[in-house]
Amino acid sequence: MVFGLVFMIGQMMWLVFSLIRNEVTPVMGLDPGDPIIVLLTASQPLAFIILSIPIGMLADRKGLVVVAGTGAILQAVFGALRIFVIGDFMLIFACQFGLSIGSVMVQNCITYLSVNWFPRAERAVATGVSTLFMVLGMLLGTALSQLLWTAPFFGDPGYTIPMALANVELILYLDAALAVIITIAFFAIARNKPANPPEIEVVSQEKPNVRGMLRDRNVWIVSFGFFAGFGVFIGLTAILEPLLVSLGLDVTAGAFVMILLLAAGIFGAVILPLISDKIQKRKPLLLGALCVACVTTLVLGTSTVLLVTFVVSALLGFFLISVMPIALTTLEEMKTVGPKLSGASTGLAFELGNLGGFLGSIILEILVVGGSYLYSILYLVVALVIATVLVLMIPETGGRKEAQ
Repeated sequence: MVFGLVFMIGQMMWLVFSLIRNEVTPVMGLDPGDPIIVLLTASQPLAFIILSIPIGMLADRKGLVVVAGTGAILQAVFGALRIFVIGDFMLIFACQFGLSIGSVMVQNCITYLSVNWFPRAERAVATGVSTLFMVLGMLLGTALSQLLWTAPFFGDPGYTIPMALANVELILYLDAALAVIITIAFFAIARNKPANPPEIEVVSQEKPNVRGMLRDRNVWIVSFGFFAGFGVFIGLTAILEPLLVSLGLDVTAGAFVMILLLAAGIFGAVILPLISDKIQKRKPLLLGALCVACVTTLVLGTSTVLLVTFVVSALLGFFLISVMPIALTTLEEMKTVGPKLSGASTGLAFELGNLGGFLGSIILEILVVGGSYLYSILYLVVALVIATVLVLMIPETGGRKEAQ
């Protein structure tokens, strides 16, 4: 629970500016509409691309309390520092990057926690619960900033920079206070391992090493799935509003689409991993979820009917987000990974995932032709199809093994 809350508050603080971007741009000394503001949300993908693998390896060596605990401290410190430098965009970006480093340290401990605290038959759902907190943090981070915004919106009568400054400072104070409380709770409660650890099965006759993991094509196949999945999730988030406009839909529907996608993802992050643990199968659920994601991404990117858009948004969120904990568990169960390299494999998966999201956001804009996002959507669908075909080639890892 405390690990999940640390995970959640990091996502909340990272996305606090996402839906009030226009309102805070003048506060930070930028001209209205300045595109550089997107760096505030690009900070986390950039941190993952640079640091994910080494931090994952650090988690394997130092454990949950040291790595995730340091991450919690970084989140709280840099989240609080934003209050005092809100008028300077570059300093705000530096704080965003600092708390994003903290988020990398927390997030890369997901599989370490599942392996050391839960028996094999419960690990996918344990990873799913951590994912649930991540998605909940993203949902709260985007929604609460708007709910807590009491000043006039940018462009409305009465909007002034001092009023906007006071409002955003209040939101940042609340986030910082919550982060400090959760960090204290984490250090009071969290432990690396329980007194009576669950079984750790023998998955390899040899001690796993990072070099062997990186030579395993199956590890790269699953990690490419993260590249495709994050490309869809982050990419669609970046282009959602102009995409809906290009399809003749109301731009205000974008917020509802994101809420449906994230809310459905909260349920999917637990339900599908629970089924996976129950039947001790990973591959069929990975393939099924990827197939649904292919279809729903295509429909979401081309539908001109609002009700259809809402339905496929929920389906996409449910299946796409639920893939992550099952895929992470699949990696940990591979012979070249095992429990000892759970952090390193998580780091590799998240590095490729965030690289896919970062590049995807750029590629989707490059592929826009005459205001149409058709080729952008086709890029996402093709990436998912390739990931689906590649997953067909990996072995099933979920079969029960004798515990040592």
